[in-house]
Amino acid sequence: MNWNPNQGQDPNQPGQYGGGYNPPPSQPQPTDPYSGPQSGYGQQQGGQQYGGYQQPAGGYQPGGYQQGPYGAPPSGTQSPLGPTSMGMQPNVEAGLSYVLTWVTGLIFFFMEKQNRFVRFHAMQSILFFGGLTVLRIILSVIGAFDVPFLGLIIALLSLAIGIIGLVGYIVLLINGFQGKYFKLPIVGDYAEKYANQSVGGM
Repeated sequence: MNWNPNQGQDPNQPGQYGGGYNPPPSQPQPTDPYSGPQSGYGQQQGGQQYGGYQQPAGGYQPGGYQQGPYGAPPSGTQSPLGPTSMGMQPNVEAGLSYVLTWVTGLIFFFMEKQNRFVRFHAMQSILFFGGLTVLRIILSVIGAFDVPFLGLIIALLSLAIGIIGLVGYIVLLINGFQGKYFKLPIVGDYAEKYANQSVGGM
C-alpha cells in the first residue's frame, strides 16, 4: 500500500521536474515568468538583428535621421526670399556676409540691391562686428595709459568681447547659410530698419 501512492506520484512529478518534495504545481508558475522574460529578451534581440522592422528600433532611427537634415525647412524658406541681383541664392549671400565679419557685410550690402533678406544679414554683420571692432579700438586706446587697475578691467572686457564675437560669428554664420531670419536683440532691430529703408528707397 505504501509503494502504490508513491509510484502514483512519481510518474507525474519526476517526469516533469524530478523532485518529490515539490509536488504542487506552484513551481511552474514562478519558473514560467523567469523563463518568459528570458525568452522575450532573446526574441527581442533576434528581432533587432532581423530588423529594424520592430517599431522601437525602426521608429527612433528614421526619426533621428529626419530631424538631422532639417536643413530642408530652410531650403523651403528659400523660395519666398525672392530673387537676388547678384545671381546667387539668398541663403548663400546671407551666410557669406558673415564670413569676413563687417568687411563682407559691406560688400553684400552695397552689391545686393534687390533682396531685403540678404541686405538685412549684411547690415546686421556690419553693425554687430563693426561695433565690436570699435569697442576693441576704444579699449586699446584706454589701455595705452599706464594704469594698473584699468589694465585688469580692460583685459577682462577684451576677453568678454572676444567670446561674444566668436559665439556671434558661429551663430550668425550658421543661421545665414540655413536661410533663417535670425535677428539679434538690439542690433537686429536697427539692421531691419536700415535694410527696409534702403530697399524702399530703391
